[in-house]
Amino acid sequence: MMRFGLIGLGGIGEVRKQALEVSTECELTAAFDLDPAALARLPDHVSVFKDAEQLLKSDACDAVIISTPTHFHKDLALTALENGKHVIVEKPMASSLAECEQMVETAKRCGKRLTVGFNHRYFAAIKDVKAAIQSGALGQLRYVKGFAGHTGLSEFKSEWMYDKDKMGGGTLMDNGIHTLDLICYLMDDRVSDVSGMISTKTWQLDRTEDNAFVHLRTQSGIMGSLHSSWTEWKGYHFCVEAYGDLGMARAYYAPMSSTIITMDKPGGQAHKKRNFYIPAIFREKFKGWQSTVVQTFVEEFHDFVSLANGGPAGAIATAQDGLRSIAIPNAVYESDRDRSVVTVL
Repeated sequence: MMRFGLIGLGGIGEVRKQALEVSTECELTAAFDLDPAALARLPDHVSVFKDAEQLLKSDACDAVIISTPTHFHKDLALTALENGKHVIVEKPMASSLAECEQMVETAKRCGKRLTVGFNHRYFAAIKDVKAAIQSGALGQLRYVKGFAGHTGLSEFKSEWMYDKDKMGGGTLMDNGIHTLDLICYLMDDRVSDVSGMISTKTWQLDRTEDNAFVHLRTQSGIMGSLHSSWTEWKGYHFCVEAYGDLGMARAYYAPMSSTIITMDKPGGQAHKKRNFYIPAIFREKFKGWQSTVVQTFVEEFHDFVSLANGGPAGAIATAQDGLRSIAIPNAVYESDRDRSVVTVL
């Protein structure tokens, strides 16, 4: 049983706690939060600490989940790694590319695992799209495109969530980063070229984009695109579509659904299969979206334990994946500024 410390008991931190409570491979043994009331609600077997550094230097846990505002991620992760802890850090990995690079290097030097909380990889619809690609049902993968949107500032509880200096960006580092990771995950190839455009005109925040359009190309020539938005007036949703020369697969949320279309030859007769994840839809209706996230976190914990023990990584987002998810938005900002295609190494 892997013992976890949890730093941050806010919205996502609370869901992490619920997932640890139902996991058969992990348990919550230590916690820190700035709110004493949140700590007081924890079970008696959980050790509570007066500050994060004290927890990170203790022997009360084997691994740490960092569920704090983004600008604290780097320092907490480095301290955890230096003190022999494996780390799961929520997205975005850190506020800057340089901070991410430092985190990756420290994890490697300390011989500890560092992963990033891209739990959307564990959605049932995404699993079906990934399986369609891997099975060859879509033929040769040609391009992947995605959309992620919500209504913008009305979604945020704190100002740091749209502060460029703390988040590292706007919609691309918020809702868009999940779908960007999914696009890269489905392409399963190293992104080499990035270009894009951003806009700040609707919310007029300081250097913080409310819309972004991204174009990608991998080393093998697979293309990708993303529109990430804080002006999706229909409300929160995302979708990702993968196209091969023999078909396509689409995952959508919320509610969760997927569509898979296959052909025996390019332009041939299409066979369509639609999947509606009724149990998940009803569960969310009565228990909220958090019920689905708990399940994804439990699966993520399984892969994390496997990775920490030298086993396969499964679908988990590694430190390198997290680094890529920050490198691409920063390349988009550069591309927009210089009207250029940026090479990502």
